[in-house]
Amino acid sequence: MTGPRRRTVLQGTAAVGLGAAAVTGLAGTPARAADRAVRTDPYEQSVRDARMEWSSPPEDWQDAPCLGDGVLRVQVRGGAAPNLVAFEVRDTPDAWDAPARGLVLRLAGTPTAHAWHLDLWHAELTATITTTRGRVRFTALVPHGRGLLIVRLTTEGAESDASWQPLPAPRAGHPFPYREETAGPDRILIAGADTGAVRRALAAPERLRDEHVRWWHDHYRRGYLSVADRTVQRFYWTQIYLSAAALRQDAPVTGFGHPLLGTTDHTALDPATAHRPRTASHSHLYGGLPGIGSKGGRAPDPITAWGLPAVEAAYRRGMDEELLRERLRPALLKAVGFYTHFLVAEPDGRLHLPATHSPHYADVPDATHTLALLRWALSALIDSTRRLGESGAERWHDLAARIAPYPTGPDGVLIGRGTPLARSHPYASHLLWLHPLREGLPGERAELARRSYARWASLRDHWHSSSYVTAAGLAAAAGEAGEARSHLAHFLSGLGDGGLYRPEGGETGDETAVSVPLAAGQAVLDLLVDSWGGTLRVFPATPREWPDATVAGLRVAGAFLVDAARTDGRTDWIRVRSEAGEPLLLDHGMEGPIEVLDEDGRPRPWQPGGPRAARIPLGRGETVVLTRRGRRPATGPRPVTDTATPRAGVVS
Repeated sequence: MTGPRRRTVLQGTAAVGLGAAAVTGLAGTPARAADRAVRTDPYEQSVRDARMEWSSPPEDWQDAPCLGDGVLRVQVRGGAAPNLVAFEVRDTPDAWDAPARGLVLRLAGTPTAHAWHLDLWHAELTATITTTRGRVRFTALVPHGRGLLIVRLTTEGAESDASWQPLPAPRAGHPFPYREETAGPDRILIAGADTGAVRRALAAPERLRDEHVRWWHDHYRRGYLSVADRTVQRFYWTQIYLSAAALRQDAPVTGFGHPLLGTTDHTALDPATAHRPRTASHSHLYGGLPGIGSKGGRAPDPITAWGLPAVEAAYRRGMDEELLRERLRPALLKAVGFYTHFLVAEPDGRLHLPATHSPHYADVPDATHTLALLRWALSALIDSTRRLGESGAERWHDLAARIAPYPTGPDGVLIGRGTPLARSHPYASHLLWLHPLREGLPGERAELARRSYARWASLRDHWHSSSYVTAAGLAAAAGEAGEARSHLAHFLSGLGDGGLYRPEGGETGDETAVSVPLAAGQAVLDLLVDSWGGTLRVFPATPREWPDATVAGLRVAGAFLVDAARTDGRTDWIRVRSEAGEPLLLDHGMEGPIEVLDEDGRPRPWQPGGPRAARIPLGRGETVVLTRRGRRPATGPRPVTDTATPRAGVVS
């Protein structure tokens, strides 16, 4: 295996989902002279800093560079013999380790040196291979939205005899036709499932590349992050790349949707915003019928099976009333109606649930997992009823008030009634209410959240990589910034043996390999910008190890776009643009006097909203700027200086 050693990942090579690299640039050694020029574009500077390089051909699919456009996915790695380079092609629904279509480049000589470079900024792979008979250079890309592979090949010496041949087709009816033509010193190969598209693309490969580059540059500008830890920052940008290269854009909408899309402005990539997204059962969130639990089979609960949290999150990011009226509220009515048939009134005056399955743990009455989903659905239904001016809100308010509270004990929230957390639980499904549902946690409930999280985090015998991603989100929600950072560091350090997340604990499925590292990317964002319970929080749980941080263009609930910067552990300024005119309650976290200004620097009216918080009326399209007195916001994002990442040499 050619992936980096564990210590290399800690030094900044977290190439999750793209192939772990023997990375010169990521590890911090001096870049080539052409790369040392000062770049004025912060987006380009930060994305190029996350580039990856290989000094030997990757052998495993988890270590191989990935090119893709959300429909077609291409991984490039060493072939069955040293003189072969395999371009393995899969449709995005295919499992990463499934038999692949594609092409093999057969070199004329035996390789003596490799230099591979995945440029995230242009989303293309370049490689120089020196052999006993000459040299081969190629550049490969998958033009976004075209379902094509384009490879430009240049040879020296006897490597002019290098040739292409198809991989054996893994299944009938799925050919991968290709054509190659010579243009001056270059050989240009274009391949794809549609022979007509291949033929048309050969007529204008440069135009396709220009369109491709423009698309990716726009993609990276839809959200910016720079922190004083280059390992974390590079990891974030690799996941922004992966979100467009490998995520299925027609994926079924289930559970909580694609992670990492919840705070960036990549709404077009979210299947939940599609006009008619498909729904499907989630493969590992199941509850069975109340009263039967898992004994009746692994039937999914309707709330996650229909992807209602994902649809609700998509609605809140854009405040699209059509989405609310036509899709979300009707589905919420059905989901809540499903559970009302099973609720039982007991002598305490509360409505209780008979046994449901708390995922990966036990069948229990009043399962906290199920109660949390029902509470969330009722809250969303009440809000949608109010916003749309529909009747029936009193009924839902009454039902929400009578639902049994979460069963609790000395160590916080239980799995369910009479069932405390007694063993290591890698999925923390009983803490769904804390994260990702993010129920409001005022007063005593904040302490309950900390105790519940602490109990779960104290039992790690059965944890695996994805458990640490879950732990990072839970710690951030509980206000434990240092622990959230520690969990992320542990996850990143475990990526040294491969690129994509390797499913553990019996999990299977193509999406798992992508979703776990993307969820880790979202956990990074949760430490910097958060929005739940009607409050926008900026730098809510930023660890002290990140004293400097910059974010820009992050989209949060209420259709707000947020820019902010902090230095020396203190927030300097925050800029918020409103797209929908929603009320803004901003927990800015600034100490001392603040100024609240409009875009032109004139004072704006505001009211205190609590300690270090402000209520600011904003109309649709208006922007407000908060600053510490005497500070002024930057006109654009600025990369911060790395204070945490060790510098290191090449590890191959």
